[in-house]
This record gives sequence, structure tokens and C-alpha cells, in this order.
Amino acid sequence: MTLLQVNNLSIAYQTRTGTALAVDDVSFALDKGKSLGIVGESGCGKTTIGMGLLRLLPDNALIKQGAVLFKGSDILEFSTAALQDLRWKKISMIFQAAMNAWNPVQRVGDQIIEAIRIHDPGISRDKAKLEVEKLYEMVDIPTNRIFDYPHEYSGGMKQRAIIAMALSCRPDLIIADEPSTALDVIVQDQIIKKIKAIQKKFNIAIIFISHDIGVVADVCHDIMVMYKGRIVETGKREEVFVEPVHPYTKSLLSSYLTLDGVLEFQNESAPKSCLTSTDQAPGTCGFLPNCPQAEPSCASEAPQWQAISETHKALCRFCK
Repeated sequence: MTLLQVNNLSIAYQTRTGTALAVDDVSFALDKGKSLGIVGESGCGKTTIGMGLLRLLPDNALIKQGAVLFKGSDILEFSTAALQDLRWKKISMIFQAAMNAWNPVQRVGDQIIEAIRIHDPGISRDKAKLEVEKLYEMVDIPTNRIFDYPHEYSGGMKQRAIIAMALSCRPDLIIADEPSTALDVIVQDQIIKKIKAIQKKFNIAIIFISHDIGVVADVCHDIMVMYKGRIVETGKREEVFVEPVHPYTKSLLSSYLTLDGVLEFQNESAPKSCLTSTDQAPGTCGFLPNCPQAEPSCASEAPQWQAISETHKALCRFCK
């Protein structure tokens, strides 16, 4: 069953130098209980998509077009009251740099209890505390640490507590934006295993945003690769990571070192930063300056989606 359907979403930011298109005509779907990984370098629009789905964008952002259908209802048309009911109760988010997301002058448990009681006004504080204890046991934090302040937690504990908070209202979907950033590899592995176990236990859908290909490959069923605000390749995990077809996906994978040092998809030139997106002509391929497959016609013709299989496609006229 389709839980989330995003159609032709475009988001721009108004800057001092003009309008910057951060998300360009993005469409995708996510079924209940499944996980979608969005990968790409910094600045490609991953976080903007996540924040846009919950309408948490800054004041200088503008949703230019599109629809975000959650269980058939368009979130972009929701009232303030409807958004408050949606956020955390139906869709929750693990924010980027979550270790700094806690209010430093409030105890961690009090912040989670507050979230529970806002969405369930009939629950008493004592019952909400019992719910927090269950959540802490689930994410392997001692329950006697519930009412510690954020500065008394280690980085890994803060991250696990954020996951507990994201689960506090039993949402259908969790948007995880770089949930393992700034953690050492051992703690990162613990966090990823915990997320996978929780998803399986509660059949929660997850949108996992990351630039770390290895983490996304470990967690997600489906993959979207982004470059300069656009999806350039999408498909099942095995299709995108084992048999990539878009030149940018190949370049991205070639930057991921393996233990044997083999870079199977090495391209002749490394891609420029996504932050140069404003220098391309509208409708043309953003990867054109770095593409080893480019032909003269690519400079004047818009790239076209090519179906590699029923579930695998790429935004390139030469990917077949």
C-alpha cells in the first residue's frame, strides 16, 4: 500500500543573488513498512526534500510546485492545526545534527513526555513517563537516565534518545536525516542496527537521507540518487549499487573505497560540487560538464528518463 506519494515537487530559496532551485521536479513513492534511501553529495537537495515533506522549510524557501500525498491527502494543503496533528504523530523526523537538537535547559525525558502529551492530551504524566521508559529500554538507554540533561548524555545516547522521541507517538513514517553523522563507526553501527530492528518490529516506513553509501545500502530497500536538485537514478538497492547506469551514480560509487581498493565505476573526471547548480541552463543536464558519455546534443536537449527495468530508471538519454 502506498503511504507517501510525491509528485513533481520543486523547492527554491530566495538568496541575495537571486532564486536558487534546490529541488527540481522530484517525484517518488514509498509503501508502508518500506525504506527509501536518498543519497548524493552535500548541497544536492536531500535535506530540503525531508524538511519540505513536513513543511518545516525556512522563511526564504518557496514550494514552487508539486503535491505531497500522505495516505491520499496533500500535506501542502494542510492547515496549521492539521500539520500539528501530522507532525510526530504520523510523520516524525530525526533531524540532521540531532545531537544538538535537544533543548539544553530541559531534561531529556521531559521533552519526550511533552511530545507524547501534546498529541495525547488525555494521558497523564505518569503514564507518559512509563511510555518513555519502554522507549528507553527499546533503544538501550538505562531508564535511570531519563531525567538527565542533554549535556549529561554521550553522543550515542543523544542519538538513541532522538530515535526514542521519533517513536514516541508511533508514527507511520520516520524521516531520518543523516542520523549517524558525527558518530564513531562503532556507535554508528549500533544506531543503524537499532533503526533496522525498530523498523522491522513496528513496520514503520523510513526515508533515510545520507551521503554515506554504505549506510544507505545496509538500511534501505529502494534508492534515489540526487545531483543538483534532481533525481538522476532510482531503483532497488541491488540495481542501483550493483549495476548503476547513470554516469553520476558511477562517479559517486567510485568515491566509496572498498577493502580491496577496487573502484569498478571510475570515471575520467570527478563531478563538480552540487552547489554550482545555478550555472546550468534550465532543462539541461546538470552533470554535462563532467560526463564522459556527453555528446554535443546534450547541451541543448533535456535529459529523458530511460527505463532499465520495471523498477530501475535513470535520467539520461544514453542510459539503457
